[in-house]
Amino acid sequence: MSDQLKFIVGELNKDPLNKNVNLISFNSLNTEQILQVLTDVLAEVDPSHKVDIREEDPEQTTVRILEMLRILKYKPGPDTSSVAFRQALVQGDKNIIHPIIEWLFHNMADLKKRAYLAQYLVKVEVPVDILSDADVSTLYEQYEQLMEDFKSLHKESEALKNSGYSTAELRSDLDTMEREKDIVIKRIERMQKKVESMANREAMLSAAHTLRLEREREKELANQKQEQQTALSHAEQRVGRLQQQLKDARQASTGATSEGLLQRLEEETNVTTYIVKQKLPKELEARQLEVQILGKVLSEPAMGREDLDILNNKLQVINGEINQLVERHLATKNPSEDKLAPFRQQAAIIARKKETTAELLGELRGKLTSLNEELDELAGEAVLGGEEFKRYVNKLRGRSSLYKRHRAELLALKAESGVLTRTIELLQTRNESVRQGLSAEEMRHGVAGFQVARQKLEQVSVEKAAVDQEKGKTLEDISSLVQQLSQRIASKKAQLAPIIKELRPLREQHQELSTEYEKKKKIHDTTAAGLESSTGKLEQEVKSLREDLEEDESQCYMLEAQCVIYQVRLDRLTEEIKFYISSNPGDKARSLR
Repeated sequence: MSDQLKFIVGELNKDPLNKNVNLISFNSLNTEQILQVLTDVLAEVDPSHKVDIREEDPEQTTVRILEMLRILKYKPGPDTSSVAFRQALVQGDKNIIHPIIEWLFHNMADLKKRAYLAQYLVKVEVPVDILSDADVSTLYEQYEQLMEDFKSLHKESEALKNSGYSTAELRSDLDTMEREKDIVIKRIERMQKKVESMANREAMLSAAHTLRLEREREKELANQKQEQQTALSHAEQRVGRLQQQLKDARQASTGATSEGLLQRLEEETNVTTYIVKQKLPKELEARQLEVQILGKVLSEPAMGREDLDILNNKLQVINGEINQLVERHLATKNPSEDKLAPFRQQAAIIARKKETTAELLGELRGKLTSLNEELDELAGEAVLGGEEFKRYVNKLRGRSSLYKRHRAELLALKAESGVLTRTIELLQTRNESVRQGLSAEEMRHGVAGFQVARQKLEQVSVEKAAVDQEKGKTLEDISSLVQQLSQRIASKKAQLAPIIKELRPLREQHQELSTEYEKKKKIHDTTAAGLESSTGKLEQEVKSLREDLEEDESQCYMLEAQCVIYQVRLDRLTEEIKFYISSNPGDKARSLR
């Protein structure tokens, strides 16, 4: 949690948020403030979320944040249900909001891209009854088609951005091509001026055209010739390889008889049967057992030192009981009476030899397959020449000698595997005969089933040893993991000790400041309430005075206009009186009267 808070605080203090908070102040934010921080972080992803939640309805805020988290595909923890997540988000639970903010900061670039695409790719839900309208359905199909076009264009844009091309390079290439085009045009104009003065211009032009066509045809023929030579070389190499295979097959079949071929097929069949029916099932069973043990270890809860001590004590008790059973069995067993011991020992030695031979055979087959693949790759390459061909021939000779040596070893191993298989069959027949004689002896002495019980006990002891070995490995791994965790916890405690010492006085100071803050907040709230009420009254008075002022101004403008009209009338009346009382006949004529 401390690392999470440090990361969030560090990101909040960076550009462009610049919140200027510390761990204590961020951890002490109330519900409204923490939701405002979440909204600011979401605004960095999508600028449409840049709002002040104090001016927004709480329900609308919750719906907006949940919708944005759904678009960004945020998944809460597996222990948190959707209903509990919504309630915790409404209540401003820090255990829910802090992981959301951390996730947003960790994936900021991808989330910005996802939010940008969501503006164009999130479909508008249209009710079915409205979609039944033909015009609406046509528009909705066009809308979906435009969305698909946007997807394809966006993919092309991303591909171009990631292709490594830059606009500067493309512009420079275009400028270069334009300059080359101008140079070519000027050359063509100069050549046309030279050609216009020639007498046989048409004949020369047709000859030049024919020459150009013949040169292009010559290039095409040269390319075809090169392709044919390459194909011929590949075919010759393939023929040589097939001839070599035929030669090897003839050498291998020289002096071979039907009995030898059948014996070789029987040996190969026996080897394959052993690998398929014995070796591979054992390896598969071992892997499945290992997977089961690891699954059990993963499914169990985390163990502490006490649990490990309890398991070690149980393991010691079970080992003691097994040792007692083995000692009791050895005390009742006479080694001289065990007639199958040398055969069993010899069979175990042969089985180990078979396992090692099968492993070596698998390695040689893998090498042979890789060499054949490399040979096919070399055969598909272009024709080499000169020093490269000499080096290739020397390398091929070394590979050929290595292949022949490995092939001889493989044949020897196959022969040895056939001999070992035949020896096992003989030993199994002898084992059956001895087992039948031993059963008859047990029946005669009245101890029938003793050999079967002893074999089962030995099998149980072997399985118990394997299980004990796996348990020992598991316990060692768990104990080492517990030690590592203990060391990490101790180191973290040592690192946190001075911080905790520094934090204690800060906590006390925080408590004091919190109480003082609550007092000041109450005073502030009461003062703010009084100021808001007085402000409301003043705003009403100001509003009424402004309305009166507007009415007075409009009346004033109207009176000014009337004054102007009356002044004009007065001027006209004065002028008329002047003309009327004047003795000048011209003024008399100008008088309206």
